[in-house]
Amino acid sequence: MKKLGVKVLFVIGLLIFLFPFVMRTISYFNQTTAIYNYKSETENLSDDELNEQKNHYNNYNEELADENPIVVMGEDDFNIDETQSSYDFLNSDDAIGTLIIPSINVNLPIFDGVTNLNLQKGIAHLDNTSYPTGEKSTHCVLAGHSGLSRAKILDDLDKVKIGDYFQIDYLNTTHNYIVVDIQVVLPEETDSLRIKQGDTLVTLVTCTPKNINSHRLLVTGRLTGEIPQEEQISTLEYIIQFIKLNYIYVILLIIFVICLIVFIKERKKEKKVKNKDNETKENEKEKNEDIKNEKNGNNLNKE
Repeated sequence: MKKLGVKVLFVIGLLIFLFPFVMRTISYFNQTTAIYNYKSETENLSDDELNEQKNHYNNYNEELADENPIVVMGEDDFNIDETQSSYDFLNSDDAIGTLIIPSINVNLPIFDGVTNLNLQKGIAHLDNTSYPTGEKSTHCVLAGHSGLSRAKILDDLDKVKIGDYFQIDYLNTTHNYIVVDIQVVLPEETDSLRIKQGDTLVTLVTCTPKNINSHRLLVTGRLTGEIPQEEQISTLEYIIQFIKLNYIYVILLIIFVICLIVFIKERKKEKKVKNKDNETKENEKEKNEDIKNEKNGNNLNKE
């Protein structure tokens, strides 16, 4: 019994240790599924349907450029709430694009609107900012969390340097950006997020410092030409990098699976031995009963 208790405690401890990795793996699966669905849907659109959507968002961006409203980064919008389940992730609005940052191994879906769920699933497009169409006089703002326990979003955005590249796929068109500015500001300091006439900008936003979230880290990129081949990252490389970054958890997960298999086999073996012992005891009991009954019968015959 004591031996069994030790094994159970070991399994529970290992599960607690593996919890962040398991949750991040589920999140990674959800993100990958969202990206796949986005690409499948946009690739299946006809040229007329694509042009109709592009015209719609270009018109929106032009109207926005004329107004050039003040961008608001509400503190409540960036609050972390991890109470929603993975089921919610799979039953929510579709992605509208993808963001790739090769230097920090990011490949994430983009969702429309800064909501708690969107920020947990991936990157969220901030309201009253341009959509990333790649046209002039646009400034798209994309937000992502840092420090989530269940998912890795923009945790490493502080490692991005001026001169690094990132890519945005939107409406089946990929646009490349080169980082030209990095700032740390208070949430209400949003002047740098306004549209600059004739310029094509995208700013990536996350909270900083991690788990304190008093400021915002702004990484701004300007539309550029082709990204150098050595700066690009394929889906396979992204998966390999994910495994490398979590190799300790992968090893422990393998150990856990092996231990679980051994534990189940031993339990089955112990149960089999126990059943055999019970069967032997039952046979001995029946045998003793038969001997007792036989003796009683003999005594009655003598009398």
